Amino acid sequence: MSEMSSLIRVHDWSNSALGAVDCWPTSLRLYSDLMLASKQPMFLAWGSELAFLYNDAYTEILGKKHPHALGQPFYQVWSDIWRQIRPLVERVLEGEAVWVEDLCIPMQRNGFEEQAWFSFSYTPIKGDAGEVMGLFCAVTETTGKVLAEQQGRGERERLRQLFQQAPGIMAMLRGPKHIFELANEAYTRLIGQRDIIGKTVRDALPELAGQGFYELLDEVFRTGTPYVGRAVPVQLNLAHSNEPEQLYLNFIYQPVKDKAGLVTGIFVEGFDVTENVRTEEALRSSEEFTRRILESSTDCIKVLDTKAQLQFMSEGGMKVMEVDDFGAIKSCDWRDFWSGPQHLDAKLAVETALAGGTARFQGPTPTMKGTPRWWDVVVTPIHGRYGEVERLLSVSRDITSIKQSEVALHETQRRLNAVLDNASVSVFLMNDQQECVYMNAAAEKLTGFSLAEAEGRTLHSLIHHTRPDGSPYPIEDCPIDRAFPERHQTTGEDIFIRKDGTFYPVAFTASPIQDAESKTVGTIIEVRDISAEKRSQQQQRILIDELNHRVKNTLATVQSIVTQSLRNEADRAKARSSIEGRLIMLSRAHDVLTKETWESARLHDIIDEATSAFQAAGTRITADGPEIRLTPRQALSLSMALHELATNALTHGALSLDNGTVSLVWELLSDRGRPLWLRLKWQEKNGPPVSKPSRRGFGSRLLEVGLARELNGDVTVNYAVDGLTCDIAFQLQDHSCAAAPNDGPTASTRGHSSRCSPTKSADC
Repeated sequence: MSEMSSLIRVHDWSNSALGAVDCWPTSLRLYSDLMLASKQPMFLAWGSELAFLYNDAYTEILGKKHPHALGQPFYQVWSDIWRQIRPLVERVLEGEAVWVEDLCIPMQRNGFEEQAWFSFSYTPIKGDAGEVMGLFCAVTETTGKVLAEQQGRGERERLRQLFQQAPGIMAMLRGPKHIFELANEAYTRLIGQRDIIGKTVRDALPELAGQGFYELLDEVFRTGTPYVGRAVPVQLNLAHSNEPEQLYLNFIYQPVKDKAGLVTGIFVEGFDVTENVRTEEALRSSEEFTRRILESSTDCIKVLDTKAQLQFMSEGGMKVMEVDDFGAIKSCDWRDFWSGPQHLDAKLAVETALAGGTARFQGPTPTMKGTPRWWDVVVTPIHGRYGEVERLLSVSRDITSIKQSEVALHETQRRLNAVLDNASVSVFLMNDQQECVYMNAAAEKLTGFSLAEAEGRTLHSLIHHTRPDGSPYPIEDCPIDRAFPERHQTTGEDIFIRKDGTFYPVAFTASPIQDAESKTVGTIIEVRDISAEKRSQQQQRILIDELNHRVKNTLATVQSIVTQSLRNEADRAKARSSIEGRLIMLSRAHDVLTKETWESARLHDIIDEATSAFQAAGTRITADGPEIRLTPRQALSLSMALHELATNALTHGALSLDNGTVSLVWELLSDRGRPLWLRLKWQEKNGPPVSKPSRRGFGSRLLEVGLARELNGDVTVNYAVDGLTCDIAFQLQDHSCAAAPNDGPTASTRGHSSRCSPTKSADC
């Protein structure tokens, strides 16, 4: 009894829909007996739940589902594939038989998902009353067959791809007329992508007529003997050419025979070796050409072994080295031909070449007959078949004349550089692309750029990189950028910008540099900084204008001094003294401004000159305040005012007594970014009691009216009992130079340190 017969017999069916075996319907018992007796895998599913019964052969298909599947509902046994087979089951239960061949069913019969293929039939089973009660299945697993067929198809596809993608040409010819059955891509590419399948060789490749290929194919087909051709020339009409193109092929005509030994076709295989043939021809031509070069070259070409011993020397080399008999020096150590520092150079060159590198050096050594020579030497490795250094190649070129020219040129260049670098004028040398190739020391100093920074740059990028406002400087606005003459010298003026961003005016002369054929190949530009000249011209114009203005003002001032002095002094001698003192003060103020080219004057200097006439007062006159520069008008007005104050102090005020003192203090005032104001205070102490004068003299009118008007400021005179004070406040003009308020220490008029250079203009 089989295993499944025993399992079915002992299985507890009492709780199943089938009931006890003895009570099964006749049709169920018949089908189960048929199934259990069969060697083919079979199962049946019976009843409303399609209880599952199967034979011994089916247990292999169930895998780990056996023996638990016995008596279980069909959909539970194969729950993992139920969605796939359910439509088939439903068709069978409706009375339709189903046959399926090689169906792929992914299943989990062994605890993991696997793909399996089956051919099976589902047959409806009817009960005793004729109704469909279940289904009967005979199944064969075809997984091995399907996988074998897939593998066979894959192998055939790989063979087809190998045939098509083979780098060599391949074609299959059928029958005595040599009809193309197959041709790979390399073959169709070779013949110009023609449609040849199904055509005879004579029809597909008519240009082969007269070249012997038809006859070779006929001979191979007739005799069954293969033909091998090497570098066989063939002329083919290709799509890109109107004329036949000469190609060279390595190929074999291999006869294909049937089981009876009869030739049924020819297999063609080969390679296009046109490039190889042409390369070999070129190599032969090159070798011949190289041989002629070696014979005619004046370079000394030598071959050394790996011990640096001479093995070969070209004929041209023997001539230039004055070698009559190469045999006399063959196998000599090439390094010993060099002495001094060049001997070490030769040793290093050999070591470099043996390591696979290229070495080069220059040095002197005489010929075999003692003639002095300079040589440029290159030593390179000659590699063997497997990449190893087999020998060394040494090429020496006679550069004696070049060295002599270099020495002469160096001396000429040295002299020229000495002249140019000691020249005060700046010199730029530009090529035909207006790029700088040279600039002398004066040009480096002028621009702030070194020669290394300037080389290869246009002159515009060096001296016109930006405008004063920071915007780009258009070339059309730069006179020197338009001054690259073709024939004649040009001159002009321009504004240059240093590397640090400062501007300066220049005068330039641009001259073309022409070659022997009068073609302009560059430009030499001479540039001279004319800042001093421009300043002198500007100062001269200012001085002349200022002189004209000051002469008129001075005459008016002198007239006013004389008139007011005579009007207020009844005593002629006192009037004369007053006039002289005031004119001397005016002269001294003029001296201060003249020293500063009438641009501005230091307040310290004005105070010094205004009080210098009162040296008897000694240190009783003190001054303290920051460094200030005044305009000429402010300087003259303040000089006269200070003179009057000092004269009054000496005559009637604090300086008239031995203990009396005068302090002069000033400071800068600013108000929320508004222009600076100067506040100056004259303070007298320890003098006689002060009272306001009964009448206004020249000094009072000068201080309270004239000074306020001239300075466009405020002047307040206070006749306090304990000492006269005079407050003077006025706005410093934009071109005045002053330290910021409370900026740094103050300085007295004696030994003070200036915060602004006295040589600078008033606007600093």
